[in-house]
Amino acid sequence: MRGTMLGWEAAFRKYHPEITFVDTLYGTGTGMAGIITGVSDLSLMGRPVTVNEVIGFEWVHRTKPLGIQVVTGGLAGDGKSPALAVFVSARNPVNQISMAQLATILGCPSDSRTPPTWSMAGAQGSWANKPVHAYVFDSGTGTGAFLQQAVQGTNDCWNWSMVDEFKDIGRADGSNYSAAQQTLDALRRDPNGLAISSAGLAQDGVKLLALGDRGSAIKPTPETLIDESYPLTRGVYVYINRETNKPVDARVNEFLRFILSDEGQAIARKQGDYLPLSPSIDLEQVKKLQ
Repeated sequence: MRGTMLGWEAAFRKYHPEITFVDTLYGTGTGMAGIITGVSDLSLMGRPVTVNEVIGFEWVHRTKPLGIQVVTGGLAGDGKSPALAVFVSARNPVNQISMAQLATILGCPSDSRTPPTWSMAGAQGSWANKPVHAYVFDSGTGTGAFLQQAVQGTNDCWNWSMVDEFKDIGRADGSNYSAAQQTLDALRRDPNGLAISSAGLAQDGVKLLALGDRGSAIKPTPETLIDESYPLTRGVYVYINRETNKPVDARVNEFLRFILSDEGQAIARKQGDYLPLSPSIDLEQVKKLQ
């Protein structure tokens, strides 16, 4: 987010030159620590806060943190909250899957003696009884936490008999081998596999599934991400400490309203890493600041 944040800050200071910024952007995993300990005014997060993060904040401040969505994640870009997508082998006859089916396949089984098969995603014929193997982001990472929350809600358990997790690792040459690429590489080696990866990483040999029920399943596009009709759309959020029954700090309020303005959203779009909010979602965020 550094490029986008610097763009917002430079433009905002044209109106408020008296305000200075100090950016300490170590990633989503450390974001909440700033407002929990009171050393920051804004906590930038590439996903919604988790239940445990809210509990930690409430323990200290006796109220919940206020979250304001500031932009929408795009289709690609490691570390930039891209939308996630479900991929299968190009040979797999399944073309779409619902979130309910995904939760049933990936979630903790009610009967571990009955392994998930592709019939649970609507496959018929020779594919119906083939077992599903799933490759997903490590639930200890920000992307993995978002995925688990989006698919399972408050449940925090995968079906470990058929789910393998991946997180970014370093290659011998010093380059990064992203979890998103690792899940797709695992899928290409496994015709029965199901991989969750960044939506913009579609590659030869794999197929991106539409998400939703029959007749309403959609694929990720800039339009379906901005209006958040695509179920695995991700956002970027700013969390603040708003004391109960008190207004938002005036400086913070002004800056967040600038980010949500047409000018602020245009800066994010021009930067290129993120998509703007839809008008309706933008208005919802502004109302939170009142």
